[in-house]
Amino acid sequence: MVLCAKSEAGLGFVTPPDAAPVGERVCFEGFPGEPESNPKRIQKKKAWETCMPDLATDAEGVACYRGVPFATAAGKCTAAIKSAPIS
Repeated sequence: MVLCAKSEAGLGFVTPPDAAPVGERVCFEGFPGEPESNPKRIQKKKAWETCMPDLATDAEGVACYRGVPFATAAGKCTAAIKSAPIS
């Protein structure tokens, strides 16, 4: 999935740290969970529509969900566009 931060200043991709391996899971401290194993359940829950309003970059360009940084073992995911919604 490709995520971008968007503002009047432009559009910027949300990118993982350079040291993060391809396919590493992005986690959010305080939001434990396992991936849904049944794709039909995901469709019924409309997960994207539920989460999207709570995605944004902070003042430093760190991608966040409800104010909690997107994190990998290698560090935080960032975008060049600061204080902007992510879609």
